[in-house]
Amino acid sequence: MPGGVIEDVDGTGAVGAVPDEDQRAAIAHDGRFLRVLGAPGSGRTTVAVELLLARIATGRVAADRAVLLAPTRRGAGTLRDELTARLRGATRQPLARTVQSLAFGLLREGAAVDGAPAPRLLSGPEQEAVVAELLAGHDPPAVLDPFAGGGSIPLEAQRLGLPAYGFHFCLLVFT
Repeated sequence: MPGGVIEDVDGTGAVGAVPDEDQRAAIAHDGRFLRVLGAPGSGRTTVAVELLLARIATGRVAADRAVLLAPTRRGAGTLRDELTARLRGATRQPLARTVQSLAFGLLREGAAVDGAPAPRLLSGPEQEAVVAELLAGHDPPAVLDPFAGGGSIPLEAQRLGLPAYGFHFCLLVFT
């Protein structure tokens, strides 16, 4: 992070980052929307964490109504651990999730409100059985992969019994 690193920023004994001027401005942002751009390692996630913690501390956002999205389960777990430690308390909902986890949580809540059975995640073999059942009695769709450099999509399609066609486009542009 461009601002530097110091020890024990918040009294927890953890190593923390010192935000630079632009990052402090983002953390202090009072509007509804904020776009933070930066390369990996530039402090985008740190800004998001600090912004969320600042809004929770000032009462602008209730901890149970906040969520940070991460691209992976591991990243969400790391964020969740940090946020929970920094807040020094538990929340009813996870403070950091993947997009998929958030979507599944929303479906689960919607089902509960509607009195419907809770949705459940299917395993790989269960998914294959559902696809086979849906395709039973129908001509299977062909799978076309115009960027089959690795070949995984045609391979998976054939594993499911679908006709598959793959080739590799290599686009060259000369000026």
